[in-house]
Amino acid sequence: MEAKKWEYGQIFVKRPEIFGGLPKTGIEMDKLNRAGQEGWEMVGSVPFTLPTGEVRGAFILFKREIAG
Repeated sequence: MEAKKWEYGQIFVKRPEIFGGLPKTGIEMDKLNRAGQEGWEMVGSVPFTLPTGEVRGAFILFKREIAG
């Protein structure tokens, strides 16, 4: 039996606009939905944070199996 092989990708998602501590808009899901339709599976996320502590967004990490 041959071992599975994977390829990995990422999408950067900007943070929702914040006002008074509550998001006014949600995350734009178009890119994430398109990745799912193409066979990508989300495996993690990494926040993009400035040295001041401000979170500017997140890198969403994906993988999908490479067809043999």
